[in-house]
Amino acid sequence: MGPYMKYLKILFSILSAVIIFNCDLPHQPGPMPTEIVATEFEPGLNILGVLRADGVTGTSFININRALTTEEIYSDTIENFSPEVDYVKVSSISSGSEYQFIRAEDTTDWGNYRDSTLNVVAGEVYDLEISAPGFPTLSGHTTIPNQPHLVANSLHIEVENISFEIDHHVSAYEYKLYLIFADTILDKVVKPANGNSISVDWTFDMEYGAPLYLMLSALDENLTRFGNSPISFIPNTYHPDGSTVDGGYGCFGSVAITLINLN
Repeated sequence: MGPYMKYLKILFSILSAVIIFNCDLPHQPGPMPTEIVATEFEPGLNILGVLRADGVTGTSFININRALTTEEIYSDTIENFSPEVDYVKVSSISSGSEYQFIRAEDTTDWGNYRDSTLNVVAGEVYDLEISAPGFPTLSGHTTIPNQPHLVANSLHIEVENISFEIDHHVSAYEYKLYLIFADTILDKVVKPANGNSISVDWTFDMEYGAPLYLMLSALDENLTRFGNSPISFIPNTYHPDGSTVDGGYGCFGSVAITLINLN
C-alpha cells in the first residue's frame, strides 16, 4: 500500500470521528425550550453518509442504523440496531448514473455500505434513497464542494510554521485541514469569511519534524450543519434536530479533498 492510500485511510477515519463525536460536554445542555414541547418517538433509519471527492473510487460510505428510544439507549442489549435494507441507491443528477451501495462483508465494518465503482466528482449533485422493511423511505441530497486549492505562490514553510491562502469557493461551508508528519497528524478547522481567499498561519512543534503533506478538506452545507449542531446526553433537555435527510435521521453530505505533497 502506497503512502498516499495509507494517509487517505488514516484521514478517512479521523474525518468520520470528528463528524460523529462533535458534541457538547455534559454540563452544556444546549438551548432550552420556553415551554413544554410534546414529542413522540418516530421510528426511522439513522444514517451518516459521506461522499468523498478525493480522486479514489470506493472511499465514500453510508453507515446505516436505526433510531433508538430512550429505553433502548440505556438498555444492556439492542436488537436489530443495523436493520436489513432493500436497497441503498446514490444517483448522479447530471449523468443519471445510479450506484448501489452494498453492506461490507467485513464484520468490523458492519453497518457501512459502499460502492466500489463510484468516483465522486467535485461540483456535481447527488441524491440518496434508502428503503428498509418497516421504516419510511429515507432520502437525501448533496452538492459536492469544488476541489479546494491554494492561492498560487501563497505557500510558505519555515521551522515550526506553515502559512498559505485557500482559494475559497462558495460551495465550501467549512474547511478541515490536516498537517501530516511522519508520526503524527495535526488538524485545524477554518470557517469561511468575507472575500475570495482565506489566510492560514499554522504553528507546530519542531519535534514533529518537517511536515510531509497538507490535506485540504472542503465540507458541504450538510456536513457542516450536522457537525456543528448541538448534541446533549442529558435526559429531558432540548436541542434542534440537526438531521439533513428526509424520512429519517442523520446526515447525507459530501467533502472534496486535495492532498498537497510538501516534499
